[in-house]
Amino acid sequence: MMTTTQSIFVVFFAIFWGAIASVQGRWKMFHWPLIRYCHVAARIGLSVALLNILPLLFFAWIFFLLRNTPTTTISQWSGSQTLLQILAGIAPAFAVFGFYRLWLAAVEFFPTAFYQRRKGQDRLIRKIEPTLDTLNLRSEFAPWNLFFALMYLVVAGGVPWLLVR
Repeated sequence: MMTTTQSIFVVFFAIFWGAIASVQGRWKMFHWPLIRYCHVAARIGLSVALLNILPLLFFAWIFFLLRNTPTTTISQWSGSQTLLQILAGIAPAFAVFGFYRLWLAAVEFFPTAFYQRRKGQDRLIRKIEPTLDTLNLRSEFAPWNLFFALMYLVVAGGVPWLLVR
């Protein structure tokens, strides 16, 4: 049986993960039909690692941390207990945005590893595969995306650890 805080975490994690999935179309993060192309295979590998595996491991870790939260009925909590439990449940769900920012930083640091220029693209994929030109990738944003990714992950992982220990 889940604690109330675990339930809050599960709901918000799912909502935020769904929000991140909505940007997938533009980037073609998981363009499985074109995996035979090296740049697409690299992008799929990055996407699976940063948007599937790491979030799943993070989810399991946070869910484990939240196992010791109060299981008494919410009506028995004080106002401060309620606030702390809700904060402990919602804050770690924001990590999903950190994983997306981490993915974006990797793509911006090494754009040619994950996308091609339109000029160098195979004619078969030209109409369905995004290019460096259409995505307008800018490497000067990569450090900022990395910084905010780390901020999301540190705060999201630290809040439940601090509040629930």
